[in-house]
Amino acid sequence: MNERRARSRWLSDATIRNKIILIYIPLVIIPLLVTGIVSNRMYTSNIVKKTEKSISDNSRLIATQVEGIARNAESCANILTLNLNRVIHDEGQPTDEPDARYVSLLTNQLSFALLVFPDVDAAAFIDAEGYAYASNPSLLEQSQLYFDSGIYERLYQSSGNNVWFPMEKRSYLSRSGEQTVLTLGKKVSDIATGRTLGWLILNVDENRISRIFPINGALPSEMNYLADAGGKIVSSVDKEALLRLIGDEDLRQWATGEAERTGVEVPYRERGTLAIGHPLAKLGLTLVSVVPMKELTKETRGITLFVLVLVASGLLLVVASAGLLSKTIATPIVRLTRTMRKVKEESLDPTFDVQGKDEIGLLGEGFNSMIGRIRRLLEEIAREQKSKREYELALIQAQIKPHFLYNTLDVIYALSGMGRDKDVQRTTKALADYYRIVLSKGREIITLGQELQNVRDYLAIQKMRYADVFDYEIDVPSELHAAAVLKMTLQPLVENAIYHGLKPADRFGKLTIKGEADKDGVKLVVKDDGVGISFAKIEELSNRQEADGISFGVSSVDRRIKLYFGDSYGLQLTGEPGQGTEAIVTLPFEAPDNADVRSPAKEDER
Repeated sequence: MNERRARSRWLSDATIRNKIILIYIPLVIIPLLVTGIVSNRMYTSNIVKKTEKSISDNSRLIATQVEGIARNAESCANILTLNLNRVIHDEGQPTDEPDARYVSLLTNQLSFALLVFPDVDAAAFIDAEGYAYASNPSLLEQSQLYFDSGIYERLYQSSGNNVWFPMEKRSYLSRSGEQTVLTLGKKVSDIATGRTLGWLILNVDENRISRIFPINGALPSEMNYLADAGGKIVSSVDKEALLRLIGDEDLRQWATGEAERTGVEVPYRERGTLAIGHPLAKLGLTLVSVVPMKELTKETRGITLFVLVLVASGLLLVVASAGLLSKTIATPIVRLTRTMRKVKEESLDPTFDVQGKDEIGLLGEGFNSMIGRIRRLLEEIAREQKSKREYELALIQAQIKPHFLYNTLDVIYALSGMGRDKDVQRTTKALADYYRIVLSKGREIITLGQELQNVRDYLAIQKMRYADVFDYEIDVPSELHAAAVLKMTLQPLVENAIYHGLKPADRFGKLTIKGEADKDGVKLVVKDDGVGISFAKIEELSNRQEADGISFGVSSVDRRIKLYFGDSYGLQLTGEPGQGTEAIVTLPFEAPDNADVRSPAKEDER
């Protein structure tokens, strides 16, 4: 995990030139390698398939010729069986040693058959009395060994069908002990009686078979040979390998298994060798054609070399391109980075020298525009902070208006003189709660519930003074009490309603405070049924300056709301002369931070 993080950090801290190289190398090299590898494999696969087909066709042709030799030998054996039957019937089989004429007749039959079937190298006949007759005198040497051989045992037990024996070298019934022969044996029986007349032995010279194998097959390095069921090579152009096991054990096992199949060619592709096997079921042999894979892929090496050269060229191109990109892209980025570093050091004076209209130039223009905007925003924030401080100062002065405090204390004094102790307590408690919420530990944003409690305390005090002037009602749903409001949002509106609406009316009036949620947030309405207000009066009241030069009237409520919450919110005054006045406050519905949320119940006080 730490190593991975270290590698990731190294990549993040690497220069742009190194990053370009690291990115471009895979983009260039991987497609080249993939293209080279895929094309190489496709080309090799096509070559292998074509070679397999060519070798397979050659194998079928060779197998057909070998099977033709086997059929000729069997035909020779069948014809000799008939001819020997005829001679023996005509002459009569001798019970003692045969005379010269009888021997000559049988020998002539064997020799004549070889003229008709030249694929057969030699023929011999051993009669039931043990006398041997051969097309070549050398076959008669040690012919008595025949009766002690496995050939005799199999032919003795046969029913007169043709029996093929493995390729071998033997000292009897062959022209030479060094000759490798494929032997066909057949029991010769009397056609009339079924009595065994003797046994016919036909030899096919291995050289006659190996001459069929082309020295150069589909490829110069192709090699063909016959293998028996034990994996031994029984016929091959290479005489050193004759009658020896196939050297490659896997290939030998494959060839052995192939010999057990009939008419199915299964290619062998292992250890750099391609082999095609064609089974010869009649002989129990498998024709194996072998080609080294490196001969097939010789031409693909040129493609591989070309791909390597292309990859090396791609690497050089990547390095050169990285240098060019570093000069045209990285250098302007470095200049931009230095300029941004100066800004990071809390200096908004530097600007980026734009020298082009490319992406870096656009980025530099955007950076310059951003710096300019930041300067303007800082100036605007400074002005807003100054306005907030002025409003806060005005608010503090309004919160501690001496005449309100003096008048309230006068009321408390009067109530005490009248012995109204309960009213003294309530008024004193209301005054203390009022200033407690007004101060609010210096917080500007409080909850609507706290602001309503502040208004209740203020109205409770004013109700003591003007009990015969007005009554009030507060109807704000409890679910809105958690909404954030500016401290002293409703109190100035209530004060204006009392002093500018209800008192001048010379009749008993009513003050109503209502709240509801709408799509834009929270709407609060302070309404009175006093003398009303004209449009000109709304303008005058909203902008009225008090004698001390500090305005904390209706306009300050609207400005403070817009300053804190945005221009979408604020205060709107409506009314007509004689119809009362209505002040509508719109606020966003959001909870203040670190506020003590109160949820006073709905009240209707009269």
